[in-house]
Amino acid sequence: MLRIISHLESLLKGYDCVIIPQLGGFVLQAIPASYVAETHLFRPMQKEVVFNASLKYDDGLLAEQYMNCYGVSFQRARRMVEEDVEEIKALLFKELKVSLGNVGSLHRGAEGQIYFQSGDAALFSVESYGLTAFKMKTWEAQQRENETLIPPKRNTYYFPLNRNLLRGVAATAAAVALFLMISTPVKEINPASYTASFVPSEIVKTRNKANATLPATTAPATPNVKRTVATSAATTTTTTTPSTPSAATERKAGKAIEKSPVYYVVISSVKTRQQSDEIISRAERAGIKSVNKIIVSDKIRIYADKFTDKNKAATYLAKLQKNPKYQDAWIYAHNK
Repeated sequence: MLRIISHLESLLKGYDCVIIPQLGGFVLQAIPASYVAETHLFRPMQKEVVFNASLKYDDGLLAEQYMNCYGVSFQRARRMVEEDVEEIKALLFKELKVSLGNVGSLHRGAEGQIYFQSGDAALFSVESYGLTAFKMKTWEAQQRENETLIPPKRNTYYFPLNRNLLRGVAATAAAVALFLMISTPVKEINPASYTASFVPSEIVKTRNKANATLPATTAPATPNVKRTVATSAATTTTTTTPSTPSAATERKAGKAIEKSPVYYVVISSVKTRQQSDEIISRAERAGIKSVNKIIVSDKIRIYADKFTDKNKAATYLAKLQKNPKYQDAWIYAHNK
């Protein structure tokens, strides 16, 4: 390999034009970045080496390069450059081609003209070194490729829903579930004691039995109650005395009167004493002073107050239900 070739490559990395005296100049021509629409090819900015045979004067770059590299005088460096140029010409005349490494190659034509074939110019494109040309698919082509790769989807239907509506439905469902968890099951309540009309059926049955046992008797007439009817033919005296109940009937009626019901305004029903104590404590803090509990079967009923008058119990219930905490309060009728 000719020694001038390495110096030529080194100078072209820093200069856009390097002249070989009596041979020609090598010029770096910048080519801007480009896009080829037909092939969708993107090319980065690069430089191309061209040869100009009319540039034959000595600009001193090669001589200075020789002087610095070999440590000789400028005159000696110029003679070394001239020797290398004569060697290149001799090779062109003999072999018709001289390789200049990465710069390219020189060729001699049939009529003695010299032309240049560029080599790998990427070595001299310092600004875009490492960038290579690439192809990018168009959006339409990429979509068609994706459609062939992705299997067809099943029919999917979307229903727009309001988030606030969903939150409201969820909150309502949670409130209903909580109500069902804490409410007293209807199947465990004695229907006779769950007063809708505030009159327990036990009282009605007792009074009916008492009335059924009363004898219908007619006492003999007494002189205190008399009615005299005078007729033209004769005088007839008719006496009517009210019936007097027996002693057994009076005792049963007395017992029925004694068993008058007590109306409890119940605010909760629980199964354990600990739960009842907690509910009573909260009710007392809320200002309910008469709160207490009554045990019926296996349940403990906590009541806010109790009354012997059903109208007073109903009035108190309506007042208590104004408090959101006791909207589910109800009246429980219980015989003493």
